[in-house]
Amino acid sequence: MRVNVRLFGILAILAKERSVALQMAERATLGDVLTELGRRFGGDFADHIFRVEGEMHSYCGIFVNDTLVNDLNEELRANGPAAEVGMILLMASEGG
Repeated sequence: MRVNVRLFGILAILAKERSVALQMAERATLGDVLTELGRRFGGDFADHIFRVEGEMHSYCGIFVNDTLVNDLNEELRANGPAAEVGMILLMASEGG
């Protein structure tokens, strides 16, 4: 499944990108995507998302297909025939 990730604020600064396209397994979870982003962009990026391994900071809002998702075990679903999922990671201190 193709997953399009849009980053804002400090996360975009840390990643040095605002948009990231990932190819994930068909039954990928939100946690799988966030783990891949942490692997790709490094520990400082991951530290802004995860409080401890497997638990997000409460100030990090993640929207999947325009719906706020807090469950890392949530399976991602494609939004249309192109099998793309749009995600926004926005720190609460920046308006999230």
